[in-house]
Amino acid sequence: MLERSFADPEKDEFSSCNVIPRIVFRSLSVVVATLLAAMLPFFGDTVALLGAFACIPLDFILPMIFYNVTFKPSKKTIIFWGNTFIAFISTVLSLVGAVASVRQIVLDAKTYRLFANV
Repeated sequence: MLERSFADPEKDEFSSCNVIPRIVFRSLSVVVATLLAAMLPFFGDTVALLGAFACIPLDFILPMIFYNVTFKPSKKTIIFWGNTFIAFISTVLSLVGAVASVRQIVLDAKTYRLFANV
């Protein structure tokens, strides 16, 4: 998004007026992410919560459901029941992971200090 604002499409991709803004803004984004990670001692717990709500459903639950809905395998086939089993177990594990990460965030929030690990 910022590259479109600060780059010159008329010049070469690796010209200095296109490379320097990319280096500056990418370095700035790394610095901001590092500061956020250092400020929050429970940053890993927050990432675990996002993973439980985002990655597990996108990787394990939705593809199985979409396959069953799209191709409509017979309920007598092992593919249907295998997909259903994987989606069910993944849903349970996603909920357990979300509860565990929320619990860990609550425990870590009690002893929260800014830049605690630095």
